[in-house]
Amino acid sequence: MKAFDFFKSLISNKLFLFTTPLLISSLIFSYYLSIIQKRNLSLKDKLEKEKQNKLHEQKKCEEQRLGRTRAERELRRVINSYKEDRENKNVERPPDYPPIGFLESCFRERNGTPRQGLIVTKGKALLKLKTSVNPTYSLEGLDQYSHCWLIFIFHENTNTLRSVRSDRPASGVKAKVAPPRLDGIKVGLFSTRTPHRPNPIGLSVAKIDKVVGDTIYLSGIDLIDGTPILDVKPYSVHDSVKSVINPAWVTIPVVPPLDNVIILDIAKKQLQSFVQQKKLKFYDNYDDIETCIIEILTEDIRSVRKRKQDKLTDQKLKQNKEITTNSPTNTSDNEENQEEEEGPEKHRFSLDILNIRFTVENQIATVFEILEDEVLNSEENIYLPSNIYSNKNNDSKMTETNDNNEK
Repeated sequence: MKAFDFFKSLISNKLFLFTTPLLISSLIFSYYLSIIQKRNLSLKDKLEKEKQNKLHEQKKCEEQRLGRTRAERELRRVINSYKEDRENKNVERPPDYPPIGFLESCFRERNGTPRQGLIVTKGKALLKLKTSVNPTYSLEGLDQYSHCWLIFIFHENTNTLRSVRSDRPASGVKAKVAPPRLDGIKVGLFSTRTPHRPNPIGLSVAKIDKVVGDTIYLSGIDLIDGTPILDVKPYSVHDSVKSVINPAWVTIPVVPPLDNVIILDIAKKQLQSFVQQKKLKFYDNYDDIETCIIEILTEDIRSVRKRKQDKLTDQKLKQNKEITTNSPTNTSDNEENQEEEEGPEKHRFSLDILNIRFTVENQIATVFEILEDEVLNSEENIYLPSNIYSNKNNDSKMTETNDNNEK
């Protein structure tokens, strides 16, 4: 009863009835006001952070812009001074460009390497990029192209090697060269693809087989093992020109390709044993490497000198045959041995780990022996990549990898 009387007195009190709603509304208002203030503070903090980030980005962009302008000015100054120095007295040169990787190719030496890209479709290679170019992201999207351009250095040129040797300094690049297709006829070096150039930089197109991690697997290659690669660019549809004009010796060369390539049964068995034993680095099936050998030899990889020697031996063999046919009875064992020794000259080239030996007679190449290259198992391996364009760290890594491969 007392509690009921107390509440009845409160209700009857007009002041209490007036102040209670005001008190409740003020509490609600203060609660929402505190929430709004907290939100405003958080928004202010975010705005402040965004302003600081923008200022930091602006400063960073300004520093980068200043750095670029300084670098451009310095590069322009060096190039201008180099251009103005007509007597070549200035030793200051534009900056060098370090390779992004070194090509691992099935061609270990210049002899036998195709003279143009995509001629030997089964010529295989792989390019593992350096970690400094962040290959995981820099190679993203390259597998969507079928072909790519490779910008590289002719690191095995004799004039390039002499330029870094004090005992045999370079004597300069010849202005006229004799392309293999012209059989000794000379033309201006800039009208050819000769590797002996004032700046030994090359451009080659290759087929992209696949891209796995930091490695590009290529085919149709025309570069030797250990070639320093400066850049990789995708081959675009806009790179092909519709109406192209070339000299006659390019479209119809003076030196024609060979008529046929024959691989003897004994050589085929040797090649099949290498494939079955899985000794080869770039080939896991017989058809690919056989096609590669045929494509290489069809283009006639002989030098001008060797080609002329083979012509002379062909003429001598014909003359000897005519003599023997005219006097078949007056032949002795010594004469027969002489004829056997005077057979066609034996040539060779290397492919993967193989040493392939062949002869050329009447425009027909005959492969008679395929063995593992003994040089690869010797102490002094002449096929090791050149260390001219690599630093000490890269040299130690490359020697380590080559030691592992030899083991």
